[in-house]
Amino acid sequence: MHKYILASLVALTVASTAYGADLSKEEKKAIKAELKQYKKNPASFKAMMDKNKEDLETAEATINKNKEQINQLTNDFADAQAKLIERGNQLKECQNKPVPKCPEPADPLAAPLTGTVYKVQLGLYKKLDINSDFAKPKVVGFEKTEGMNRYVVNYFDSKEEAEHFAGDLRKLGLKGAFVAKYENGERVFEKVKTKSAVAKKSSKKALKPE
Repeated sequence: MHKYILASLVALTVASTAYGADLSKEEKKAIKAELKQYKKNPASFKAMMDKNKEDLETAEATINKNKEQINQLTNDFADAQAKLIERGNQLKECQNKPVPKCPEPADPLAAPLTGTVYKVQLGLYKKLDINSDFAKPKVVGFEKTEGMNRYVVNYFDSKEEAEHFAGDLRKLGLKGAFVAKYENGERVFEKVKTKSAVAKKSSKKALKPE
């Protein structure tokens, strides 16, 4: 035990001598006094060495743990950077794609591009032009009512549009064409004013005294 302590003291002495050029006289004196104390009390010297060893081991463990954390952070950063690059490529690819467009609605009056179909011609006119009535596609339908078939043309957003179309149909020879009103899917029957009723009302108004 004493040999171990003496060897350590000698090592400390040699070390202090090696760096003597950097030490002041007071520092040299303090080191020599400390070495004398350790020589007189080997137990305190051993405790000091054990404490230094323990501190060194703790410091090494902390350094190793910090290295592991640094490695983990480095790997996480590399993964995040790779994901960022991937997202950037996806965004660039998305930006380069053409904006999707909704398909144009099929024209119900147009013939299919393939297969054989038939159309019913209502007439051929040179002066009569009702093209504006078909600015929006119209559908001819039917309704069953009291054992009879009612044929209608759907749909019009305003009564004025419907009246205009009905007038054009009458020009085509469909004298019974008129406008019918529907509310919430149900037909609303309104009293139709005939020419005789209008004339009768006008005559009564003319005969009414002032």
